[in-house]
Amino acid sequence: MRVWLMVLLLIGLAAPVLAEGGGGGHGGGGGEGAEGGGEVSTTLPVEDPQLRQGRVYSETEVDVLLDLDQQRIEMERRTQALELREKLVDLMEQRLNARVAELKTLQGELEKLLGNVSGKDDKELDQLALIYGNMKPPVAAGVLNRLDNAIVLDVITRMPAKKSGKIMEAIDPAKARVLSEMMAARTPPPSVSATAP
Repeated sequence: MRVWLMVLLLIGLAAPVLAEGGGGGHGGGGGEGAEGGGEVSTTLPVEDPQLRQGRVYSETEVDVLLDLDQQRIEMERRTQALELREKLVDLMEQRLNARVAELKTLQGELEKLLGNVSGKDDKELDQLALIYGNMKPPVAAGVLNRLDNAIVLDVITRMPAKKSGKIMEAIDPAKARVLSEMMAARTPPPSVSATAP
């Protein structure tokens, strides 16, 4: 009985020592494995910032994204250029419309002035017709060549046909042709009753 108690006592005292020895031996062996193989690492991997955002882009994807961004910038530039061109066209159209309005106003004023010149007092025109009618036809024609066609027409039509015909012969041919056309346009056509037998 005493023998068995001594054996159990020895076994209980030896157990912690065996446990320490086994742990040390295992640890030592693990250390040798780590030093020999070099495959086991106790260092934690560093976290990638791209993994933190959700995905990692490949080099091809990055090139595609850069190309798309460049296309967007180019489209924005073209859009701005088109907008600027439209503004310039609108500005030129406004200036053109203003210029056309100015020209129309000037045309109206010129027509008014010509009407005033052509519509001089009959007494003044009669005096002019008398003065030019008393001149020699070449002299009168030389002066009338430098006057406005409307004034010359008003003066010529107030002369006797014989005198006006001689002056018309001496007037510049091109001016005489224009005066004849103006005279024909001013003279109303004869009525049917006047030409009837």
